Amino acid sequence: MLKLNISSGRVLEQLKLPVPPDEFKRKVDEIRAAGLPNAVPSICNAASPVPVLNWHLQGIRLDGDVTLQKLNQLAETIDGLNAAGHYHLSKSLDSELQQSLDNVLRIATHIKPSSMDYYEVIPDMTSHQELGKWLVEHDHLGDKVPEALRPYLNYHSIGIDYCNEHEGEFLTDGYTGIRSGAMEQVMEEQGVLHLTLATADRWYYLTLPTSGEEMTRAKQDLDVEDFSQAGITAVKFSSPYLDGLLPLDTITVEDANTLAMCLQEMEQEDGGLLKFCAVLEVEQPDTFVEAVSIAMDRDDYERVPEDMDEYGKQVLRRVGADDEVIDTIDGYMDFAQLGRDSMEEDGVRRTEFGLARRLSKPFPPAPEIGQAMM
Repeated sequence: MLKLNISSGRVLEQLKLPVPPDEFKRKVDEIRAAGLPNAVPSICNAASPVPVLNWHLQGIRLDGDVTLQKLNQLAETIDGLNAAGHYHLSKSLDSELQQSLDNVLRIATHIKPSSMDYYEVIPDMTSHQELGKWLVEHDHLGDKVPEALRPYLNYHSIGIDYCNEHEGEFLTDGYTGIRSGAMEQVMEEQGVLHLTLATADRWYYLTLPTSGEEMTRAKQDLDVEDFSQAGITAVKFSSPYLDGLLPLDTITVEDANTLAMCLQEMEQEDGGLLKFCAVLEVEQPDTFVEAVSIAMDRDDYERVPEDMDEYGKQVLRRVGADDEVIDTIDGYMDFAQLGRDSMEEDGVRRTEFGLARRLSKPFPPAPEIGQAMM
């Protein structure tokens, strides 16, 4: 159920949706008549099984039948979702940027039933303490905890750790979080890059990577023939590592979708995203297109071990030495010195995300502080 508190200046009324359209319209007309002259009824706040909806629906003006129909449809959609669906909707809505009713409705109605398999629901949980106790009592953490030890456990901390690990939330249905081993599927569903597109009177929240059909739908909703006719007003990455590393002033929707596909592949690669961030820090691309090219050509780079001894052994493997040879000369060779000398020759650069090198052509040496300031 979706409960709306509606005001037109003087009065504050609560409506429970969904309701028959005629009844909805009649009630809004009554609120308008009882309010201030020329005041349009608007939503003050909203209560639902998805608490974050309150923020996204605040301020919506009930100034037309179409808006009332969309709110009714949203309420029906919410009622048709189970606890996992409510959680999925909560996670899919931007927590930093208020979204339009059209976007909220679109996200809610496009939740795939298959996505629900990714989530774990534990009913009637309202706190980390309750969750931690339930997890222990149901042997949900692996090894069974002896009864004698349970009175001494910090159930609150257990619940917090479990929530953090599974991105869990306490909704009106209870606790819901991502099942163990399902994180990759959920990330694919929720996308890795989010754009807010806007024209003079419309805007659209686009989750990437996406299909050609969704790109076409975005253009239709924005009433544009080409994305160049709309502005990109906000860019958000699912990974905080990328913030500040990309030249977003030259971003386009099409290039962003290409990068999002690469980022999704990187999430399947061991250390792939950290390598990309390290390379961006060194290469410092001037345009978004250059950053996309680096992402597509990421096999030309590698992160290297911090341990000089291990890097020296890696250099020997590169020239054909196998582990047997390396084990044989261990104790008779200074691997660390070889590693230090080779790092300089290979153009290895230190970054916030680890050491990185370019395979095709060594990175130039890092500029001296005095040179960088000139």
